[in-house]
Amino acid sequence: MKNDYNEDEFNFDDEVYEELTQDKIYLNEGADAYQRGDYETAIRLYKKSADMGNITALSNLGYCYYYGRSIPVDKDKARECWEKAAILGDIAAVYKLGDMYRYGDLPQNLDFSHALYKRAFILATDNSENYYVAPDAFLRMLKYYPDDIAEMGYSKLTIALSCVTGIKKRIAEGDNYSAKVLADAKTVLLKLIDEQI
Repeated sequence: MKNDYNEDEFNFDDEVYEELTQDKIYLNEGADAYQRGDYETAIRLYKKSADMGNITALSNLGYCYYYGRSIPVDKDKARECWEKAAILGDIAAVYKLGDMYRYGDLPQNLDFSHALYKRAFILATDNSENYYVAPDAFLRMLKYYPDDIAEMGYSKLTIALSCVTGIKKRIAEGDNYSAKVLADAKTVLLKLIDEQI
């Protein structure tokens, strides 16, 4: 069949096309429901998206299990979600597993926690424009292992500024869960500024 258009006239941007895939639609609708506090809808949509292979949805589902968002708290299921997502490179899943080892949800192991935080940090520096997860990875390293940041060739002050800026962006876009994280990031930033003076 002959087309009545010249294919070169259309510029198909892969990113725009990817955003329209069904797994991402479910993910975004689930995130919107989560922000509204409609956790049942969020869980249903995250499960659909995760079943289609979306690792962010799988990681987000871990949050629902961990915090008991309209379902009983199930830290084993949260860990399972985060382990699967972490293997595939999801930044939030990596640092949340680090939290589980740090705070004793899993047998406390600060070496594992440190390694996971460092891995999340490295992933975040490659995806620093993702202000929904990169700032949290940055903040963990700034709080617990700041010397590692300098050893990896990064400026602690620059990372802290990026952290605060990213968290402010997501709050401006309607994130209802980041006020405490922003306060922590500002405290770290002010401490670093004081050290420079």
